[in-house]
Amino acid sequence: MLADGDQVVYKVIFDAKYAELCYFANKIVNNMPEAEDIVMDAFTRFWQQKNQIPSIKDLAAFLYTSVKNASLDHIRKQQRKPKKFEDLDNSLYSLDEILEGEEIYAMVLNQVYQGIESLPDQCKKIFKMLYFEGKSTQETAKILNLSVQSVRNQKTRAIQLLKIKVDATNLLSVALLQVLLDYFQSK
Repeated sequence: MLADGDQVVYKVIFDAKYAELCYFANKIVNNMPEAEDIVMDAFTRFWQQKNQIPSIKDLAAFLYTSVKNASLDHIRKQQRKPKKFEDLDNSLYSLDEILEGEEIYAMVLNQVYQGIESLPDQCKKIFKMLYFEGKSTQETAKILNLSVQSVRNQKTRAIQLLKIKVDATNLLSVALLQVLLDYFQSK
């Protein structure tokens, strides 16, 4: 039986990395249920080999490498014709570069979502209605029985807080935040 401390550490790691690893695997296999299975297998391998992983940095590398390799293996298994294997092997070299970018994107996306979840309740509710549900400022104000100006103020506050919460020293994070805001607003 696991010690309580081991279970707590495992849960913290799982909660922190599961969503971003699923996103990462899904970008490779283009099948979310399969991506989730791949990530669960990676966590199982981690747990079996936990005593061989010296640090948290090594853990992240271990998890991402496990997920990447399992995802690529999944793609290979899906291929039926030998020629496709050759084409796939040739494209895997450039795919590694793309996957490194996707890994960073997944980490930053996770950081943004954690920032959103840590917003004050009213601010978070308004932000999600505007950006995730695609509601207009007027619709949001009507639903929440607020003035349009209050909704605008809360939206501005949410964006300011997110820019602070998302690692401001990493310009990629801030740029991605802006891209995500633009994306959600265009939907």
